[in-house]
Amino acid sequence: MNESEGRPFGQPEVDLVSKGRMLALTDGVVAIAMTLLVLDIKLPEGLRGAELHRALEEVQSQAGAFLLSAVVIALFWRAHHAALRDAGPLDSYLFWLNVAFLLLLSSIPFPTRVLEDYGDQFLGPGLYGAVIGTAALVLYAMELRTSRTAGVPWRCVPLPAQAVVFLLSVGIARVSPVVAIYSWAAAVPLSMAADRIAARGR
Repeated sequence: MNESEGRPFGQPEVDLVSKGRMLALTDGVVAIAMTLLVLDIKLPEGLRGAELHRALEEVQSQAGAFLLSAVVIALFWRAHHAALRDAGPLDSYLFWLNVAFLLLLSSIPFPTRVLEDYGDQFLGPGLYGAVIGTAALVLYAMELRTSRTAGVPWRCVPLPAQAVVFLLSVGIARVSPVVAIYSWAAAVPLSMAADRIAARGR
């Protein structure tokens, strides 16, 4: 072992990326994404009476979408740190999976805004469900990779309930955008069930 490099002697440096630096990058992306969510909440100046009342109602809708996405981003951040807790330096496979995850994470403010403006049409919940579901699926692939390198059976990795729920909601949004939005609540009990099943395999 070449201790000065922190990797096996002769192994190319490009194959390994420091976990600490990748986690730091993830923390920065999360902070920026949450900041962009807040910047989307705006109240026009100079309004009075009925116009001000309507504007406040719109802000309440924006705040609801903000809270939803803020919670989603926070849960992604926690799950990402948990997935890499026992990982060493990241190989090329994990590196590119993490890049894809961060790209999806950083894009969440855009589908959030689309959801605010087009929540009653397919585009709003359809785009939001596709982005969140794909991000959850990429994170699941990262968890499988880290468990494999750590010698942990794949059965011990919880199934991606969030990915299933949000991706299925894209199809539901074709029929009813409102039902698609409410269907996201199913991710909570299904995720808890997936965690219990994975715990039994340990």
